[in-house]
Amino acid sequence: MSKVSLITKSLIAFSLLSQNLAMAQNKQSVMVERPQQFVLFAFDGSYNNDVWQYSRDYTRHKKNNGIDTRFTFFINPVYLLSPGTKSNYKAPGGKSGSAIGWGDHNSDISERIDQMNDAYAEGHEIGSHAVGHHDGGTWTEQDWDSEFSQFNFIVENVFSLNRLPVTRRQYSQLNFLKDIVGFRAPQLGVSKGLWPTLAKFGFKYDTSKVDFENYWPKQNAQGTYNFPLAQVKEPGGARRWISMDYNFCVRDSARILSEDPRAIDIIAKDPKTGKIIKNNDKFCLKAITAEQKARVKKNMMDIYRSYFTTNYYGNRAPVHIGHHFSPWMSGAYLEVFYEFANEVCSQPEVKCGTYADLLKFMEGKSSSEISALQNGNFEKLPRPKSAILARHLDLNINMNVDKDAMRFAFVGRDAKMAGLQKFVSVGGVTKSLNNEIRLEDIRKLVPAGQGAMVRISVKDRMNKEIATSTYKIDQVGTGNEVVGTENIELKWLEGHLEGAHSEDNDTRGH
Repeated sequence: MSKVSLITKSLIAFSLLSQNLAMAQNKQSVMVERPQQFVLFAFDGSYNNDVWQYSRDYTRHKKNNGIDTRFTFFINPVYLLSPGTKSNYKAPGGKSGSAIGWGDHNSDISERIDQMNDAYAEGHEIGSHAVGHHDGGTWTEQDWDSEFSQFNFIVENVFSLNRLPVTRRQYSQLNFLKDIVGFRAPQLGVSKGLWPTLAKFGFKYDTSKVDFENYWPKQNAQGTYNFPLAQVKEPGGARRWISMDYNFCVRDSARILSEDPRAIDIIAKDPKTGKIIKNNDKFCLKAITAEQKARVKKNMMDIYRSYFTTNYYGNRAPVHIGHHFSPWMSGAYLEVFYEFANEVCSQPEVKCGTYADLLKFMEGKSSSEISALQNGNFEKLPRPKSAILARHLDLNINMNVDKDAMRFAFVGRDAKMAGLQKFVSVGGVTKSLNNEIRLEDIRKLVPAGQGAMVRISVKDRMNKEIATSTYKIDQVGTGNEVVGTENIELKWLEGHLEGAHSEDNDTRGH
């Protein structure tokens, strides 16, 4: 090849590169109108009729005061079946029955139908949370097809299945089936078989994934919009939290029990029903002290405020808040749900609407406009000093294990902060950590053959917990002892938390 040819090819290549760079710069510089700040408040489940009523009363009160606030309810039709009619649901994928129980009786189901229809008539959205609240992380297309077919069958035939003539409100059908366009998977358990099945059944969006807090929705190959929950950075801490109450509950419960193992024995009384509430699940406490409840609420509010403020003064990506009807932590999370709505829904340029509202907005945007939104290519509101957030810390916990000990290294630019305190909790005992814990010490705390959770926590000089990691040990003290090297708290950021679908009547508020 001649030298001239080489020069010519180089010039052409350089020209093409320059054109591509120019196109990329033009794409980055496309300016759009500043969007409203969408805040999506959603509930998973549909059992507790009192929460249905309270939610509707709350939003009617807000509307009467000039603040349009509407919710999305992802429902489970097992609550439209009684113990006498539950045989109409056959769980797919090797599962059995319902993971969250059933409706109680016909009058209970009739009231639930009224609540759903009235909520829909008042502008709330009804979405699908599958039928039996099983983790579909390994399900095939056929499994999902069965689940969605049964969802439609139960909703369409709820009156004949339960031999209901009409409800107290004179409804003779559920009115919203044709408008169900959104889905959230139980335990956020998704598989490859889900996506083509969603498209087949006419779903237009899914909110089962988790992404960064500044994510603007996009469509997948099947045309389904991804409306994910958020991994929210912790202000003044080093962790990320999923914007969903049960995931908070798991982490909050671990902290509370590390500080006071006796918290598992707290007994409370439901002020409305007089029913005794006990903590039978150490991974998500139902009853806590007033002092702990205040700490739990402050933590969640601080994180939600950080999430909102980051997006509101940033690229305006939608804010996703996912909760349940369950009164975990003495009702702390349910209270925060409404208190946070009180704070943000009345602010300028904020839309506390449904996922269907967000869908309509997204369907009117081109790919270039969505890219511009993601890049924040619009005139932003000036951030007031009161909205300046504590910095997210750079601090990670690394663990290595040998035959004698679990050894920990604390890395990152904030690992040398003055006043840091380090602790290890195992077997109901919490003590100071000096960068390692010997396996023989763990065996003294945990009965042979049982499993153990080893939790590492770091607190700052103000005694605020800022970083944690948790490791599982199987078959403690036996020849089959295995020390897990993976921080299982990273899994908590993906969902698949089984306790979220307890059939226990005290937490069946899904």
